[in-house]
Amino acid sequence: MTSTLLSLASVFARIGLGAFGGGLATIPFIHYELVVSRGWLSERAFSEVVSLAQMTPGPLAINAATFVGYRIAGTPGACLATLSVVLAPLALLVSFLFLLSRAPGDLRRGVERVRRALRPAVSGMLLAAFWVVARPLVRDWRLLVLSALLLLLSRTRLFSRYPQLLLLCAGGVGALLF
Repeated sequence: MTSTLLSLASVFARIGLGAFGGGLATIPFIHYELVVSRGWLSERAFSEVVSLAQMTPGPLAINAATFVGYRIAGTPGACLATLSVVLAPLALLVSFLFLLSRAPGDLRRGVERVRRALRPAVSGMLLAAFWVVARPLVRDWRLLVLSALLLLLSRTRLFSRYPQLLLLCAGGVGALLF
């Protein structure tokens, strides 16, 4: 059990540290670590984790860490995975900001250039995240049609004001189709 908890902590600390660009950009990291590298989740289970993490309040990586940690090692796993995905980048950020506050102006300008240079990488990670989520749509035409319909409906006045209603409708149609 101890080795499992250490693995969970290590995996989710890496996910937290590599989470440039926000929640959706972490999907390729999470997919690689949990499905490809560790085999903790199947492709279908991963899709369910992403869906549940998106539907519940809070950041995707934290929700996924809690769910997967619980699935792998129960309550201790959920707590440790959640703490790891938050505390690792928080410690790095606090250290970085401390050092940056004492840095000369030239170094600060250099940091800004690096931040701007990371934008294409973040865009690439978002495209990779899109592909990980969209891949099942290519296999089933019904999912593709339903996704296109939901995208169109999300632009209507009713559903743009009440996206929860769109989720309920999508769930109902999905239950009927599948």
